[in-house]
Amino acid sequence: MWYVGLDVHSKRSSYCVLDQVGQVVQEKTIKGPESKILGELAEAKHAFAIAYEASCNYGYLYEELSKVAYRVVVAHPAQLGLIFRSKRKNDRVDAKKLAKLLLLDMVPTVHVPSRGVRAWRGMIEHGQRQVDVFPARRPPAN
Repeated sequence: MWYVGLDVHSKRSSYCVLDQVGQVVQEKTIKGPESKILGELAEAKHAFAIAYEASCNYGYLYEELSKVAYRVVVAHPAQLGLIFRSKRKNDRVDAKKLAKLLLLDMVPTVHVPSRGVRAWRGMIEHGQRQVDVFPARRPPAN
């Protein structure tokens, strides 16, 4: 089993692959959208577990990674003190730390709602944005 730490951004993503004893097998930064990294991970020859930080679009990424990974873990960004308190911070370092936390089974996780629940929440948020476009008139303050 390999352990992959993934630091995802819209224009560039980095990942680090560790073997079962924690040795770095591969580190790479890929320029482009999430689909490029998904394509590369789909070609992996070994079974792997993967961890990444929750951010925008984390549900879609979870579903897509679940198709190719043995295990997918979504990390809670606010509870990743190991990464946020570090003086040396960049995407490759963050990916390596996530891989190490995954290897040690110490990733603080978040719940990933099902596709239906995420769609329902999106519909509610869309409705709220529509209501916010036309705010209620309030009487002038005296």
